[in-house]
Amino acid sequence: MPIMKKFTLLLLFFASISSLSAQQLHFTSQYLQHNAMYNPGAAGIANKDMIGLSFRSMWSSFPGNPKTYMVYGDANLAKLKSGMGAYIYRDETGPTSRTGIQLAFSKHIISQNEKNKFGIGLEVRGLQYAIDKSKIDASLGSDPALAGAENKVAIDAGAGLYFTNGKFSAGAAVSQLIQSKLQLADVPNATKAGKLYRHYNFNANYKIQTGDNIYLIPNALVRVIENSPSEYEFGMLVNYQEKIWWGLNWRIDQFWSLQAGVKILKRAGLTYSYDYYQTPISIFTGNSGAHEVGLRFDLKKSEN
Repeated sequence: MPIMKKFTLLLLFFASISSLSAQQLHFTSQYLQHNAMYNPGAAGIANKDMIGLSFRSMWSSFPGNPKTYMVYGDANLAKLKSGMGAYIYRDETGPTSRTGIQLAFSKHIISQNEKNKFGIGLEVRGLQYAIDKSKIDASLGSDPALAGAENKVAIDAGAGLYFTNGKFSAGAAVSQLIQSKLQLADVPNATKAGKLYRHYNFNANYKIQTGDNIYLIPNALVRVIENSPSEYEFGMLVNYQEKIWWGLNWRIDQFWSLQAGVKILKRAGLTYSYDYYQTPISIFTGNSGAHEVGLRFDLKKSEN
């Protein structure tokens, strides 16, 4: 086995093991389309019942390039003044994978004019982290990390607050509150335990009308992750009649994201984004970026 291939497999394996000490949740560049994924308080609050599919592929030139498959839904329960959201996803990176489900429930407090809405949400998450040892070459030897369990299952929870008045929206949420243990192997000299560390998400956006059914939407997302660098993302979206949109996002020190979407067949929407990674990340990924494609189906007639 070539030395470089052996090194790459080792790098992928130990990167996946060490990531358990600051477990990254699945994410999407198109976060404006997935408020409930980052904040359970936003579940159903947009009053746009929908189901959707999403696929993300990163760093195609990198061995074991990460891929994420996602199915999701969001519904407003008007009679109960509440909402529900659900995400089922699978992350694959080389020999490792994460399969998870996220269920969110939000109680809505609505003003008399029905413009101001405040959501108080709770979420439950289930996660299976697995290693396919058949994808790890036997010539890597008998390292103790390779002798660990092949999969682990963990249950965790989160909470969030979300406000919107149709123009301005903002929220704050925390995921993995329980910080369940998720350790596949005893890594020598490790200073942190393998568990699900907390993620704190803060987001905001504002709709600025610039013409007949044309809106500019500046937006921001901040993720604070224990034992891992925080992430700061800022963007601008242009939305025309809820039928076509395009935008540009920047995650500081990581990537630029070009995004676009179009409504098709009245109740279906197709979205695409391309993330161009900056140095030093681009050095290790061979200048290959990330592609993300989504398909969403509205379950109720549009108000437009």
